[in-house]
Amino acid sequence: MEIKISLDEYADVPFIKKLLSQIKGVNSIEVSENDKVDSWEETENSDEFKKIIKRSRSQIKNGEYQEYSKELMDSIFKK
Repeated sequence: MEIKISLDEYADVPFIKKLLSQIKGVNSIEVSENDKVDSWEETENSDEFKKIIKRSRSQIKNGEYQEYSKELMDSIFKK
């Protein structure tokens, strides 16, 4: 089971981590600065991802082969 806690930029993260680690049943604490984490299903179903896959297939068909495309990796990892 997971609990998500949103903090503002002034939160005392080390203190909060220490406090949470003292609660019985807490196995691990992760801190993320990402605003939103997309699931693979959300990424795979996005229009942007579909366009990039279509373009990648077209490039492979035309002999413009690369092991991976920069656009595909940037889209997946939201860069």
